[in-house]
Amino acid sequence: MSSPPLQSVSAVVVTWNSAADIGPCLSALNEAGGEIPGTLDITVVDNDSADETVAIVRREFPQVRMVKAHRNLGFGAAANIGIAAAMGDALLLVNPDAHLESGAMGAMLAHLAREPDLGCVAPMHVAGDRAPTSPARRLPTLAAAVTDGTIIERFLPDLPALRRYYMRDAADADPEWLTGACLCIRRAALVETGGFDVGYEMYVEEVDLLRDLGLQGWRCGVTRDATVRHAGGASADQDPVARERRFFHSRYRYVTKTWGWPVAALLRLFVASTGVMRLLEQAVRMLRPSLRDHARGELRQIAAVTLWQWTGWRR
Repeated sequence: MSSPPLQSVSAVVVTWNSAADIGPCLSALNEAGGEIPGTLDITVVDNDSADETVAIVRREFPQVRMVKAHRNLGFGAAANIGIAAAMGDALLLVNPDAHLESGAMGAMLAHLAREPDLGCVAPMHVAGDRAPTSPARRLPTLAAAVTDGTIIERFLPDLPALRRYYMRDAADADPEWLTGACLCIRRAALVETGGFDVGYEMYVEEVDLLRDLGLQGWRCGVTRDATVRHAGGASADQDPVARERRFFHSRYRYVTKTWGWPVAALLRLFVASTGVMRLLEQAVRMLRPSLRDHARGELRQIAAVTLWQWTGWRR
């Protein structure tokens, strides 16, 4: 049984110092508009960029709705501004460094129409010349929350908890959430969630949103005949220390909401302790002249994050 066709799409792009990527992103969206039965409207919400992002959008894409925030609101809060302005039957959330390839928009809309209980779909991801990878994930168990992104994953990447989380054990099963570089969400489903939790500045916000979608009875799916070219990290990599802080801040928020603050506090103590181990590792690497410069830079970054892990509980 198929649902009624999705006639219109509202695309939302959140930017921060994205001048190098926003032009190709919006050009790809404009081309994708031809795959939609009805209209495509695009909103760019800029998180107070210091580069030419806003000027490029206004000069080269005058038809795009441009909203400039007075400060960096974080991804979720900025995306909610764009969502509030959206009128389409489907909402496309796309990162500025994610560029839709030909046919992807039409394939995702057709996928949603074929399966009425699908609330959100995502295309396959392509980076450089590598083979497409799936955005499908399962919701993190507590074991996955402790291992993913920590020193445990580095040394034990094939743990059962991580295999389950990344769906290496069942690639064809229904995902429970989808990595958020490009998400096509049925508007009717999104309305039931209330949008993103603005407490997540960056990272994990899509996990939380799609978990809420699942609690409302909606499924997620991967549109395997659609692809998006996504380099990843274009904004976050501009400040590696802030990136790591935001990653763990969001992880602690999710753990607090799911298992309670005592569990989140224990997780933070564990990560802070592993930071000390990472510092010792870089100190040893500095003894080798060929590694000294790189190790010195890593040491500074790890020291800043570790200090925050131990002292920045309210930030």
